[in-house]
Amino acid sequence: MLKFKFITDSSADIPKNVAKELDITVLPLGVSFGGESYLDGVDITPAEFYAKLKACKELPKTSQLNRFAFEEIFAPYKGTDVVPVVLLLGAEMSSTFSAAKEAVAALGMEEQVLLIDSEAVTFALAALVTEGAKLAKTAESKADLEEKLISLRDRIRLYAYVDDLRYLRYGGRLSAASMHFANLLHIRPVVTLNKKVDVVSKQIGTAKCVRYMIEKIKEEADLSFPLYFANSDCRAEGEAFERRVLAEVQGATPFPEMHDIGPTVGTHAGPGCYGVVFVAKSARR
Repeated sequence: MLKFKFITDSSADIPKNVAKELDITVLPLGVSFGGESYLDGVDITPAEFYAKLKACKELPKTSQLNRFAFEEIFAPYKGTDVVPVVLLLGAEMSSTFSAAKEAVAALGMEEQVLLIDSEAVTFALAALVTEGAKLAKTAESKADLEEKLISLRDRIRLYAYVDDLRYLRYGGRLSAASMHFANLLHIRPVVTLNKKVDVVSKQIGTAKCVRYMIEKIKEEADLSFPLYFANSDCRAEGEAFERRVLAEVQGATPFPEMHDIGPTVGTHAGPGCYGVVFVAKSARR
């Protein structure tokens, strides 16, 4: 009987106790502030990351795993009855996926490793991995699990409110003029994931951003799955948003853990970002 072993990277921002409970291996990505380098989730916590982010003059740089690192990770499974199920930071956002693909080919493990482009990051990737691990318990084969995971991936939605526009500006995703105009009118973006992070709506004021996200849950969410909530250094605001959603969306249940958005997305979203991930009733078009 096949055994499935889920492997992801730290950009998924999976809480450590969840990863331990589901036996998910989380590979740390790197983040550096000038000459100081850290491994995400190993020697820097989200709180420490945001403290450094607020104090730095230049945005930190994130680093990915290379092919040789993946070869070391995959090699012990070669020839065993274990199928490594590898769900990493989306291919359009990072070279991590292509490095893993090269490692699989170099080891001749194409028939054994199940490597799927998640098309996701942060707690959207966490939801895919977490719900995918549950699906694996009833999967009849590698092909069966692959079909289930791709179907699940295409139904995952992320909506998040971004409060501090400086980090989008620093990262080149927003012009100085646009930031000034947005701050003047208190216009804030709601972002989503469509293989990469995109602005899906611009609203005047926080309340309208929250309303937009709640309406999306009501319209799109399959409430037989839990709602995933996350925040970037604003847990109180994230928990208030969660309470608001649960009060307004009848039948909604939250995933037990609030996710903390780490360096991969936090570098560009900054502190003060919070939102929701859910499984939609139908696949995205």
